[in-house]
Amino acid sequence: RYQAWAHTYRYVLKMDVRHYFPSIDHDLLKEKLRRRLKDYRVLALLDRIIDGAPTLAPEAFYFPGDDMFSPFERRRGIPIGNLTSQFFANLYLDDLDQYIKQVLKVRPYLRYVDDMVVLGHDKGRLADIRESVRERVAVDRLRLHPHKAHISRVADGLNLLGYLVFPTRRRLRNDNGHRFARKLRGMARTFGKGRLEWARVVASTQSWIGHAQHADTEGLRRAIFSQAVFIRGVGQETASV
Repeated sequence: RYQAWAHTYRYVLKMDVRHYFPSIDHDLLKEKLRRRLKDYRVLALLDRIIDGAPTLAPEAFYFPGDDMFSPFERRRGIPIGNLTSQFFANLYLDDLDQYIKQVLKVRPYLRYVDDMVVLGHDKGRLADIRESVRERVAVDRLRLHPHKAHISRVADGLNLLGYLVFPTRRRLRNDNGHRFARKLRGMARTFGKGRLEWARVVASTQSWIGHAQHADTEGLRRAIFSQAVFIRGVGQETASV
């Protein structure tokens, strides 16, 4: 959808939340759940999951209405990686989605967890939207990342979910390819010493290929895997693209 909109709009506003998962407020999360769910048994179970999460917030921020002790008295944070955490994280910003669409009247808007994208023709309008979002996330005791809320030209490409996305093509970020090439060399050494099974190598490489193939990476994949020879004793296995 972003690429379809990128043909129409000139500028893009990219935002994300500072320390999102560690900053999710337990009491506010429970309130949001109670507005959407009515089964008390489900709510009781979700409360136990939330209450069992350790407080993870690395920083104490003050928001409108706080007293001196508010940031230290409120429990915050859900663990990254839990299936319930993904659900909680998406639900927590649902009110923001509705605010952007219904109050700010923004149509070209996308969100993945806490990564938010708004497209537009006017940089001034996008700057106003950014400030409105900054104020709205404070209602949920969140802060936009100060260095990751910026406006750029669509034609320059957007760093999104591990890709550099242009209106007509997608590239894998350079650091992603370099990082996987190093990982592959490390797996080759470990495999050669007999400390890694071939099935684990295949699973890891197929996982990366599944991500990389959504971008224009055929040449990159061939370059990486052309040097990926795994040898153990007299047997040899070669990873395939």
